[in-house]
Amino acid sequence: MSEHDEDDKRDETQDQANADADADGRDPEDETVEESKLHARDEASDAGDATPPKVEEPGGAKASAGKAAGADDKRSKLLGNLVFVLGFLATLVLGYFVGQWVRVKFGDKPTPETGDRYHVVLRGDEPQKGPDDALVTIIEFADFQCPYCADSVEPLAEATAAYEGDVRLIFKHYPLPGHRNAGPAAYASWAAHQQGDFWEFHDRLFEDKASIEHIPEWVKERGLDASKFGRDMEDPRAKQDVDSDMLAGSKVGVTGTPAFFVNGHLYRGKRSAIDWRKIIEAELEYAKEIVDDGVARADLYEHLMKDALEHQVGAPSAAKSKRQRRPGEPDDVSVYKVPIDGRPVKGPETALVTLVEFADYHCPYCSKVMPDIDRLLEEHKDELRLVYVQRPLGSLHPKARDASKAALAAANQGKFWEMHEKLFLRQPKEVQEFEDLAVELGLDLDQFKADYASEAVAQQLVKDQKLAEKYGVNGTPAFFINGRYVSGAQGYAVLEALVQERLVEARQMVANGTAPSAVYDTLMADAKTSVD
Repeated sequence: MSEHDEDDKRDETQDQANADADADGRDPEDETVEESKLHARDEASDAGDATPPKVEEPGGAKASAGKAAGADDKRSKLLGNLVFVLGFLATLVLGYFVGQWVRVKFGDKPTPETGDRYHVVLRGDEPQKGPDDALVTIIEFADFQCPYCADSVEPLAEATAAYEGDVRLIFKHYPLPGHRNAGPAAYASWAAHQQGDFWEFHDRLFEDKASIEHIPEWVKERGLDASKFGRDMEDPRAKQDVDSDMLAGSKVGVTGTPAFFVNGHLYRGKRSAIDWRKIIEAELEYAKEIVDDGVARADLYEHLMKDALEHQVGAPSAAKSKRQRRPGEPDDVSVYKVPIDGRPVKGPETALVTLVEFADYHCPYCSKVMPDIDRLLEEHKDELRLVYVQRPLGSLHPKARDASKAALAAANQGKFWEMHEKLFLRQPKEVQEFEDLAVELGLDLDQFKADYASEAVAQQLVKDQKLAEKYGVNGTPAFFINGRYVSGAQGYAVLEALVQERLVEARQMVANGTAPSAVYDTLMADAKTSVD
């Protein structure tokens, strides 16, 4: 049979196969590779191809073509799958960002505590991120030992990073009573700020829950001046600035942390990054309208503060406590005769108000109220004096009595208040630590050791203890303000209000002829000598 006869035979076979396929309802796309090639050959023949295709021989070119077609098919499938996966991922990413944008733009927006704006007093030297002419100013009051403040760091940073140039963050300290490490941590961050490294220490102190144990390592790692850092931590200006921050916060209703003022609007507590972006967007939109109306960016914040409130209605005041009095505890209405002779005094003899404090150097609440007391003394330099009475709570703080002895020993060399501050700040507990502080203060160490172990110091402690027991002072801190009892670390706002009340009474006494230096003695003349 000739080659053409063979081709004709194959054509007849293929025609029959196609007819069979049509009869069976098969799709030509379901053909095998061989069937497809036969079909292609027939189409080429019908088109008048002069050179008929060669028949592939088993194991030769036919097999190679089959393998190549299979490889191409696999590559096509892989490419298709890859395109699908990439498309799917792109859709997810795009969907996420679109969803975030929709939530920020159209989701429910967090609302401030009130519709009012509050003017937070700024010194101008607070730690700041962002430009002075930012359209949105966020003032944060925080405590390095507060877990909610720590949880707020990352979401706030994530949100503000999206508005570079339009947002600034200002940090103000607000160490809370009960957070023993918060005060020292605040002073450490202040020292870092003096060398331009506040924000690095800010992050690390939050991570370490306000512990200052690793401060020396951080100072070395960051290449800071260690001697300057140590001096700055104990510089009175550190405490003054922290006190100033707390005073600014208390005036506008800060009672806990974190608290944020966003262009004057108050938001309390931690928030998600999405919530922060919603807050920023709302303030940014309003700020841009004001700028469009002609207010310069650099003047925007001052413009917003023109009508802002200086004091929040409902901020802490001297409202009487509703707690139940303990048996034997003084009431807060009577005037009690608390002697002050022979005890450490800070402030002028002519002060109209005398604040007697009973405290324990290892009591965290006493430590936390110290900035409030210092602030009161600063605000009323000529009208307030502080008298300190030792009240170590031995059952709770076994080493507190030793700290009191160190303070009284330093008092014999005229350095009571200097030692007093270091005892609260450093929290030393061992004799060697007390002696190291004595050397640091320039005291005669032999005399300090002798006074520390002396009968006179021991007797002074007994005398203070008996006075506390006489007036039912069984916890610390406790205060008598011109003889009126105040229990616990009430905070600056409450103490300030109480001092103001006593000042009104004292000024009336002076107006009626009492000498300023005789006000306290006059009040004590008719005061109670025991607790009902």
